[in-house]
Amino acid sequence: GRAFAFPRLTERPRPPRASRRSRARQDKARADASSYVFRENNGNRGCAMTCLAPHATSLMAPRVAQPRGVRARAVVSRASSRTVTRAMASTGASLSLGAGRVGAPPRHAAVVAPLRGRRVVPRAASRRAAQPQVRSAGAAKPDPSASAGSKEPGSRSSDGRWSSVVTALADVMAPAVVESLLDEELPAHADIHRGRLSNGLRYVVLPNKVPGDRFEAHLEMHVGSVDEREDEQGLAHLVEHVTFLGSKKRDAWLGSGTRGNAYTDFHHTVFHVHSPTHNKDSTYMIPNVLDILYDVAFNPQLLDTRVAKEKKAVLAEAQMMNTIEYRVDCQLLQHLHWDNNLGCRFPIGKLDQVVTWDAAKVRQFHERWYFPANATLYVVGDFHADVPGVVEMIENAFGAASAATHPEGFVNEVPRSPDSVKAFEGVVGGAGAPSLPNNTPDTPNELRDRHAVRPPVKHAFGCPPSAASAIRENAERASLAHLVDPFQPMVATESGVQLFQHEHLSHVSFNIFSKLPVLPLRHMGDLHRTVNQRIALLVLQSRIQSRYAELDHEHYKRCELDHSDSAREGCTVSTVTVTCEPLHWKYALQVAVEEARRLKQHGLTLGELTRFKSAMMRDSEQLAQQAGFVPSLENLDFVMEHDALGHVVMDQVQGHEALLRLDDVICLEGVNEVARELLGFFAEYGKDATERDPVGGLTTAIVACVPSTTTDNDGVEVPFSIFEQDVIAVLSADYGEIDPIEDVFVPDELLSETDLDELVKARTPTIVSSTVDEKTGVHQRVLSNGIRVNYRVTNNEPGSAFLRLVVPGGRTAESATAGPGGIGAAAVGFRTLQEVGAVGPWSRKQVELITMQNLVMFEVEPEAEYLFLDAAFAVKGGLRTTLEIIHLLTSQPVWDANALERVKDIYRMFELNTQRNLELLTHDAVNHAVFGDRRLMDPNRSELSALTIDGVKDAVTHQLRAGPLEVNIAGDVDPTELDLLIVRYLGTATPGGATHPENDTNPLELLPLTLRNVDPGDAATRQQRVYLRDSDERACAVLAGPGPKMWAPMFNPTLPEISSVKPKDVDGNGTVAQTMAEQLGYHPLDQVNQQAHVAGNPFAAQSARRANPLATFVAGMLLTEVIGGRLFTTVRDALGLTYDCNFQLAFGLQNADSTTYRLVVTSTPAKIDDALNAALRVLRGFKQQRVTQREVERARMTLLTRHETELKTNAYWVDLMQYTALGDTLAPAKEVSCISDLPAMYEASTVEDLYEVYQALGLGDGEVFTCVTVAGKEDPALAKPAVAAALPAESDAGMRAAAAAAASLGMAMTGGMAIAEALKKMGGGGPAAAAAADSGIDVK
Repeated sequence: GRAFAFPRLTERPRPPRASRRSRARQDKARADASSYVFRENNGNRGCAMTCLAPHATSLMAPRVAQPRGVRARAVVSRASSRTVTRAMASTGASLSLGAGRVGAPPRHAAVVAPLRGRRVVPRAASRRAAQPQVRSAGAAKPDPSASAGSKEPGSRSSDGRWSSVVTALADVMAPAVVESLLDEELPAHADIHRGRLSNGLRYVVLPNKVPGDRFEAHLEMHVGSVDEREDEQGLAHLVEHVTFLGSKKRDAWLGSGTRGNAYTDFHHTVFHVHSPTHNKDSTYMIPNVLDILYDVAFNPQLLDTRVAKEKKAVLAEAQMMNTIEYRVDCQLLQHLHWDNNLGCRFPIGKLDQVVTWDAAKVRQFHERWYFPANATLYVVGDFHADVPGVVEMIENAFGAASAATHPEGFVNEVPRSPDSVKAFEGVVGGAGAPSLPNNTPDTPNELRDRHAVRPPVKHAFGCPPSAASAIRENAERASLAHLVDPFQPMVATESGVQLFQHEHLSHVSFNIFSKLPVLPLRHMGDLHRTVNQRIALLVLQSRIQSRYAELDHEHYKRCELDHSDSAREGCTVSTVTVTCEPLHWKYALQVAVEEARRLKQHGLTLGELTRFKSAMMRDSEQLAQQAGFVPSLENLDFVMEHDALGHVVMDQVQGHEALLRLDDVICLEGVNEVARELLGFFAEYGKDATERDPVGGLTTAIVACVPSTTTDNDGVEVPFSIFEQDVIAVLSADYGEIDPIEDVFVPDELLSETDLDELVKARTPTIVSSTVDEKTGVHQRVLSNGIRVNYRVTNNEPGSAFLRLVVPGGRTAESATAGPGGIGAAAVGFRTLQEVGAVGPWSRKQVELITMQNLVMFEVEPEAEYLFLDAAFAVKGGLRTTLEIIHLLTSQPVWDANALERVKDIYRMFELNTQRNLELLTHDAVNHAVFGDRRLMDPNRSELSALTIDGVKDAVTHQLRAGPLEVNIAGDVDPTELDLLIVRYLGTATPGGATHPENDTNPLELLPLTLRNVDPGDAATRQQRVYLRDSDERACAVLAGPGPKMWAPMFNPTLPEISSVKPKDVDGNGTVAQTMAEQLGYHPLDQVNQQAHVAGNPFAAQSARRANPLATFVAGMLLTEVIGGRLFTTVRDALGLTYDCNFQLAFGLQNADSTTYRLVVTSTPAKIDDALNAALRVLRGFKQQRVTQREVERARMTLLTRHETELKTNAYWVDLMQYTALGDTLAPAKEVSCISDLPAMYEASTVEDLYEVYQALGLGDGEVFTCVTVAGKEDPALAKPAVAAALPAESDAGMRAAAAAAASLGMAMTGGMAIAEALKKMGGGGPAAAAAADSGIDVK
């Protein structure tokens, strides 16, 4: 339901943001691209939280789900949180954080295609060191790996690992005290219960109360693409498809509030279910969900028909995912992991092999890998049962799975204990000692177990000299003993530069990697080291971005730093990624090198250490406050990842307490030592070994991703190329003496109390209106300067809050023509304020640092009808800082022509990228056909050139002055304190220089946004075909048409006066009718949803429901879910024409009539027309094959579950409150009551309501717009005579034929499958269709 709260124009390609997919998000996006994502997980996820400073997120435990700003760009990761599907974001020049907005349209990777190709996801590995043994009920023996992630011995002070810290603190702290603290083991999470069944299946159980009455169950099979043989590439992924979709039990339960999904990665396959503890029928769901997972993994129906279907799905999926971003990711992985199968065994596999496999091949793979001892079950949530009870349910569900044993004479493919002795303690997957030869037969009938090393690969590490020597010595000992260890690591040599050039790239990106062993996080010293690493990287990233903004005034560039453990890859990777315009790549790369050298040589300033350490402590404190409020999904993924890496799993409070104890030993010398170690691979690239810092590592891979062409200063496309020696020269050049950096003064406040007192005295701000809605708890205030404030106190995210500033106007207030303040002025101008980064008298750097200190993150975005600024912040310190920035941004904004040019540059690059991106190009063609208004699209190159700094300044200032501004706040705030703060900080603001915005300026002139008036017979406009040159074949089609307005009144028949009701109408007289009305509570002739009436729903009666302003929106959301289900079962599942087909209603406009729907389908060039035609038939088929009650119930449950889940986030409450104070200017129909009415409206909606919306969809021959874009080496129109594919005509005969064919099959019309079978019989409108039409059969 996010669209209700915060709608977006889903059909409009998004302009670039100063943001990029977070490490976790890009990883998950790629994983989803290589796996089957169940259709009920169909909400697109956008991303973007641009902040003015990096955010020092905590390392020890998952946090409350943050809708934005959950992960810093400079990342030191000990484990990844749950990632969001299909999250993609554009890039910009500011430091940023990535996150997802539920319900937002896809944020296509707009400016820069190359993204780091590593997904941080869990791996499971046996931990052989001594651990507390856990004996589960029913287990045959103690599980030696049951405490994975618990305390394990690691490196001690005797290893010398803490020597630099001890030395640095020698003057203030006794060495023995420091060593004792750092040697101390980290505390393990006390509520995590691990065990193992007698058949070998491992389980992890964690009670968690958020969200209440729901739980997560994930079954991890320890098999992935790296386990495939040479002729099985892609088989792990196909088996996942077949097992998941081949389960009848899954079909029986998923949909009634229960959602399922599955994915395959290098090292594992995961099946997961999110479910209510009791479903709507009061059925206790944990046993049923466990039974589903058992059925999926150990009792699947591996039918020939299902295998054939899923082979088609995999082939279609491969086409869909083969974007330029995916190809770049593959290049990065290929060169990063040149030393093992991670560089070539991608989960999607080899399609020429996929087409040859039969069901027998699938069964063989399943039998080899799908056995209990190769699985781990994670169950986390609100169980309504104790842990022993949950364990008993696990035993009942999975105990029947037969334990797998090795046949007699079986030869083990991998050693069972490759890490029994390590070259240096504490390393996971590191220098394994010589082990048993890999040709030793196992004991007959021995219980089969999972591989001890996950993933089972061998790495070449860029270790410092001391670790490299240990690896070499270990290899020599193994060689002398004639022992073979397939996982014995190698020592890498310094890498050269690998170039990947493609015509679909628009930016240059340099990806510099150093691959290292994973160091488990088990002791206080390990945590200390990790904190130091994070501080060093955050400081470096801040310095680089500041120099980019200060020294190069108009060109796009950014640098991202990362140091992450990857269970997926079994290693740690340090990464520097520099992305920039092609013509200025040398300068961008040089700045990054210089700043890395500066930090390595001179270290941090004392002020930097103080600020960044303080920020980390505040963030950790906020995280501890959220203990008990973290969603089960976040906790589960956190535990899974930590267990796989061998890290201790701490809860939030334990993590914060550990960090507090380290406060005194986090010192300047220690951080600088870590910086030397961390940055050596990049700062000293190309140096002779004798000149290198002995603590630094080596670069193990460099991949430069380069476009084939670029545009010059005149906008002319010219050839472009980079050579390896040029990159090496920039990385290794001598840039002379590098001076230390000067510290920056950072104020404690942006508005002093003295200044505020003077403003209050001069302007006498007050609250002129104050109300509280009892049903929702929403407070509404109107300040004396006209600013409206809505806020709600929540305990969803303790210590945190979320704010949104809404400025009415947006693109609708722009001129409809190009000029200095013309098309694009408001959008580009508002982004320019963000790019400037300065407010009032404070510089960008100062604002960045104070927001970092107070954990404040900002995003700005121009929309069609408003501009908005979002802020996520810690209440302590952050609330005041956020209000200060809003005050200064609206009252004293800073404008800079150079920042405007940088923003223009990003827009130009996005325009270029649109022409090189299959999906964006298709959407763009439809946009130009559908919309009659350039303001619904991003400004083009000529419109951007016409904009001036004075023009964009006037455009934004006019909107600020015109008002009324709306501020929405949700979070852990105190109402009394907040009222005082908003009066002082917001009440004294002068938006755009106006003391009373609504009175001090002329009203905005809003030009309505319109759809283009296209002749129904204009086939050239309505049916477009586009060719995109590409090395690989792909195809995308978009279908669009007019749709209903979000707040459009729904048809509501007038009911007669009760006294005039005739006896035959109610089987009585008027008196009886009056009595019935009083007893029933509604008019006797009203149409009533009886189920809703029994539940006491106030909208059970049609007249009451359709009179509610939410009627059209609610019915539209339900219809969207139903259409999505039918598209899946028909176009994807039954016909096998596509992997991805989705439908959306663009409920994104409040007052304009340019609302549309949009259907997007991807496929192969050979099938794209058939897929588009089949999808259109599904849409039109709703006339004959009516929506069933079961479909409505499934859609209702999905939307209500989503709504209830998101109510736990502050950002969603802000979404819900948005516009409720702007009824006089922006959204007249949206009132606070809409928030409380939404669930009841979902519950009460009927099939007839859905058809009121359906009838408003323009689906006729003269109403739809389509564009089919085919990518490949050759234009199909040149290869053969062009034949325009005719869309299926909307005729009664055709629709009757579809319905008749379905009826003749004897199928109950309960979903899209009947349509699919009908289409098969029709042959796409061929003879079968004609015969059916001529038969005269009619189905009602």
